Amino acid sequence: MTSKSPPARIADKRPLAVDDTKGQKINPEQNRTKRRKIGRDTSTTSEKTESLKPTKQDSTPAEALEQKNNVDQKAPTKESRRKEKRGRKEKGSQPADTAVTVGDDVSTTISKRQKGKSSGEVQSSDKPGKSAQWSVSRTVGGRFSDIDTIITPDEKHFILFSNTFARVYSVATSSIVRTLEIQQEMQRITACKLSPANVEHLYMSTLSGAILKWDWVSGERIETWNTSHKTSAIGICTGSSGQDSPDEDVVVSMSDAGSGKTEIAMHAKGGSDSWNTRVIREISTTANELKVSSDGRVIIVIAGDQLFVGYTAKLRLEALDSIKYTWLEVTLPVSVTCSDIRERSPSDQVSSSSKPSTSSTASRVVDLVLGDKSGAILIYHDILNSLLRIENKSDAGTSLVTNRLHWHRNAVKTAKWSQDGNYIISGGSETVIVQYQLDTGRKQFLPHLSSHICSVVVSPTGKFYAVRLADNSAMVLSTSELRPIASVSGLQLPSEVDDSTERKSSVGTKKDKSSASKPIETNLTRLPAVLHPIQSEHLLAAVSSSPARSHDSSPSASSLQTFDVLTNQHISRQALARTNATVIKTGPQGTDLTTPDVKYLGITSDGEWLSTVDEWLQYPQDVSALYPTSITPRKEKREIFLKFWRWNESAKEWELSTRIDAPHFNALRGSARVLDLAASPAGPAFVTVGEDAVVRIWSPNTRYRSGQTIKDNQNQTLQTWRSIHSIALEKFAEGSEPTVSSKAASLTFSDDGSVLAVCWTDQSGTRLVYLINPKTGEICHARDNLYLGTPRGVGFLDRYMVILSDQLVVWDTVTDNVKLIMLMEDDSTCSTETQPKILAMNRKSQTFAISFARIKRKSAVKSHKEQQQGKPRHQLAIFDMKSLRPVFQATLDHACRALLPDLRTGEYILIDAAAQIHRIGSGDWKQLVPQIAADASSSLIQTGLENIFGAYGPLERALPAGAGAGAGASIPITRQIDHGQGAAKANVDEAGNLTDIFDVGPSFVLPGVDTLFEDVVKHFSANANAVTV
Repeated sequence: MTSKSPPARIADKRPLAVDDTKGQKINPEQNRTKRRKIGRDTSTTSEKTESLKPTKQDSTPAEALEQKNNVDQKAPTKESRRKEKRGRKEKGSQPADTAVTVGDDVSTTISKRQKGKSSGEVQSSDKPGKSAQWSVSRTVGGRFSDIDTIITPDEKHFILFSNTFARVYSVATSSIVRTLEIQQEMQRITACKLSPANVEHLYMSTLSGAILKWDWVSGERIETWNTSHKTSAIGICTGSSGQDSPDEDVVVSMSDAGSGKTEIAMHAKGGSDSWNTRVIREISTTANELKVSSDGRVIIVIAGDQLFVGYTAKLRLEALDSIKYTWLEVTLPVSVTCSDIRERSPSDQVSSSSKPSTSSTASRVVDLVLGDKSGAILIYHDILNSLLRIENKSDAGTSLVTNRLHWHRNAVKTAKWSQDGNYIISGGSETVIVQYQLDTGRKQFLPHLSSHICSVVVSPTGKFYAVRLADNSAMVLSTSELRPIASVSGLQLPSEVDDSTERKSSVGTKKDKSSASKPIETNLTRLPAVLHPIQSEHLLAAVSSSPARSHDSSPSASSLQTFDVLTNQHISRQALARTNATVIKTGPQGTDLTTPDVKYLGITSDGEWLSTVDEWLQYPQDVSALYPTSITPRKEKREIFLKFWRWNESAKEWELSTRIDAPHFNALRGSARVLDLAASPAGPAFVTVGEDAVVRIWSPNTRYRSGQTIKDNQNQTLQTWRSIHSIALEKFAEGSEPTVSSKAASLTFSDDGSVLAVCWTDQSGTRLVYLINPKTGEICHARDNLYLGTPRGVGFLDRYMVILSDQLVVWDTVTDNVKLIMLMEDDSTCSTETQPKILAMNRKSQTFAISFARIKRKSAVKSHKEQQQGKPRHQLAIFDMKSLRPVFQATLDHACRALLPDLRTGEYILIDAAAQIHRIGSGDWKQLVPQIAADASSSLIQTGLENIFGAYGPLERALPAGAGAGAGASIPITRQIDHGQGAAKANVDEAGNLTDIFDVGPSFVLPGVDTLFEDVVKHFSANANAVTV
């Protein structure tokens, strides 16, 4: 395909509708390029910049912009040009006179629920009456915390944790039946344990120091008390106040005492109504593991390579102050990353060498298993008595006996005892669950899991394993067949760096155990994601199966996940590029094998075609032989593929139709990077722009063989994609390459698809905006210096073009007027290059939204790089296109990874770095998923045929509009029903049970299958009619 003519000549032939550039004097910067630039240089002016700070809670953001927003920028006169030139000499580059900055004090904080609003709504500061109010929905999704999964004693439910939620799932249906949420001031959950005295009670510690007691069956919070320090771990044991008193719970907490010290405290009621606290040990280092025996007589604390074991003769709760623990301390030969204990009776000795001590502590036999940072597993049988024998002077020659197992290449992330003590179950970054049989030394493997293994928990009877993976998914496995019987998948965005193991093994750096789940918000990239144009509740995102290897790299996204943002459910996942799911991820020389990274996603307006751009960087050591020793630096070699996928309705997956190798090519470097991808709203067409300064328009063509069209099994015509237009934005000299170090470009189509806009920076550094006719491939207009810095996003709303770079610019393409310029920084803050800036346009609501991060300036003397070392502040702003006023502003707790417009409802979907999904909408906004209040007397969803057919189906259909608006712990109706609905429940009971159909005697007296099926259908229809009454 031949390239079009140089854009300089074509731009002169296609003027705008209003050409007011006559008599303009071209400034020196414009003379650097041969092509003619239409319009003024809005990046520099001698006028004084006004930095207005809208937004305090009692004032509207709209008022702040009202003063200067109505000023339009027109073509300047010669006199203004002279002033502009003098202003550049005196003050340097200054923004235009319509510049406005967003203030630091914003109106809303996203992802935190305000008091008294069970739906999670938070109102913006917009004036009532003028326009509809904007609000943030209740947060859904989120990344699972670094807390072990809890399997209930009846093994019918399991509990998973996120930063602020504990969700109870049914093993039979993998659905949520209860949600426990902490308050905003408690920050996040750090540890959870079931009560041994009452299995329906759950203890939960938080980072603020509060400890909560829940009834997880009813969802009721029983009580709360506060400790004096940040609590990182808890353990639960039982004790009694007297001989005739029943056993009660005793909470052992591990808290941060400040100055790098750790405090071990005991909390008990001892027959009183309030909790009494007593500190039993203070450690001078930061501890990372706490284990407590069921009777509380043995407490084990691990701090890096230090092991502390405390024991007492008897736990007397009537005199908590008199409880004294004797502590033993030993230095371990390993750096511990995980641990687990198992209690057994003294008669269950594993070896003759472990002789019981004559001390009274011989009745407390605790076995300990430790995971090492290097991949080894250490087993200590009867750890307490072993340490006591070492301290005994008569046995001074004895040493701590240990068994050592080693299979993992990297750090062991989890190691657990089986219930009978015959096996050790471990997992790590090798995506393999390993079972060690201690008697024979044999190993059993469950390989090829989807991601790194973060946690394995054994059920109380040993029938199930609860496995939590690094791709934000969890499953319950049957120990007999090692097959999943339940699975839960969130939005599979792993943490940017898998440093949870490093934090556990590094003394003095770990603040709390849940901090491993907090994302590392450095060098974040924009998440390739789109909303399905037909099913707008379906999110399509490029996700990774494993976290990044180091802080300097980002995880490679090689899979496509389809996620329902309304029901918070995983739908499907498929590979978009080659993966390492079934191979060893380490080369012979120890090199980490990486997968291609999907950089861009695009989907056509009918949802039939999907386009992806994936990129893979060759290993430098593998291509070093191609470069002889020289003083010139080696150039990175990349494999870049542009792929087109077609939706297969029968298979419910995307099928690869065409793969384009090196869609953009450079004579010196080979494959040129693709800088942006856009889909046409007018039909099946995609556009890419690359580092080679060429815009290519791609369109499908029918495949022919011997003059006949080729069709697939579904009788659909096969099509092949090819480039129909190649538009050169600039030409390079023979043998030269671009001199601009940081290349970036942005693409967008107009609402009707008749205009293609390209933001590009040429070799001289001139910032250009090209308007192209996508049908002919002609450049109709070129406009220079509309924006500053690197273009991050561009979009159309009617005749207006919005450009996001170092500033936000709104340009009227018909009258050639700049309507708005908003600065991304001011005197007190500066922008950061490590966080993505995102622009989203919504034609339905005629609004546009931006997300960006800023850092507070510490000193005017420091360089820009030094300023970026502080903590970034993430912000979101939504503007109305008619008034050009920000109608909503918010502060984000985490960096924004994706900001997507919902063209069906006019709302925005925001995905942050913590894998949380927020829906932001206007008007009398209500959640699309109906809610129903959880009653304290309601029971959990029953198992049986109800888990297959759904016991809540008829109730869901019978609910009136707006049901479930009550306060309290509300959960989606698709997850839980209230079995205590009074008369409706009585009518359902009168309809009969399934046991009346099947429990009629032995199997040989049962009626035929057709009769049974008819009775079951009548049963469910009777239930539906009873609920409707």
